[in-house]
Amino acid sequence: MRLLFGTKIVKTEILAQNGTLLASAERNFVFPKNIESSEESILIIKGKDLPELERGTRVDVIAYSKAGDRIKYAGDISMSHNRQMNISLLKSNSTQVLEERRRYFKIKVELSGRALFVVRDENTIRFEEPVAVEIHDINVGGIFLTSAYEFHKDDSACVDIELMDGYHLNTMATILRVQTDSDGETTGYGCAFEALTAAQEDAIGRYINYVQLLMRAKQGEQD
Repeated sequence: MRLLFGTKIVKTEILAQNGTLLASAERNFVFPKNIESSEESILIIKGKDLPELERGTRVDVIAYSKAGDRIKYAGDISMSHNRQMNISLLKSNSTQVLEERRRYFKIKVELSGRALFVVRDENTIRFEEPVAVEIHDINVGGIFLTSAYEFHKDDSACVDIELMDGYHLNTMATILRVQTDSDGETTGYGCAFEALTAAQEDAIGRYINYVQLLMRAKQGEQD
């Protein structure tokens, strides 16, 4: 079983068994440090307006490490009310490495882009006009985007994204996850790049470094 022992967890997401996002936390959570022991490992999330779930409800936990890994754990709700959720992580073969992107950490952005065409079930869907997409996070592994267009899981979309200095990232991205809210409404799409060139990876890395420098400068001004 792959664990995240010894690495810093910077974000957690809690998903229902149908993939609906129940909760997300980048702070106010405690990830268990005893994940490799035989003792019970409890993830604690604190917040406001958290969903109230029955004890024993099975959920999936996605843990994001600072190194860029995403690890999926199965868990059972041990306590849940609107200000705190406790989840007992299951130590079994259900643990999965979803992606490893150690070179660059995924960052939040607000970028405009276009989908030029979509390949679905070996059929190519061509648009009269490119479909507008908004990019909300990016790393060398992929992007999270929103769009008025309804993508399907396993679609391959040709996306064009202007990063900086007029550089356009033009590549294919596979829709790995259709994210929905508690009402079943689509809130976005998790995508993996299919085959980046070394130059494209370097361009994404430079853009991420640039954004991080801006964020540090802004933080310095606030301090």
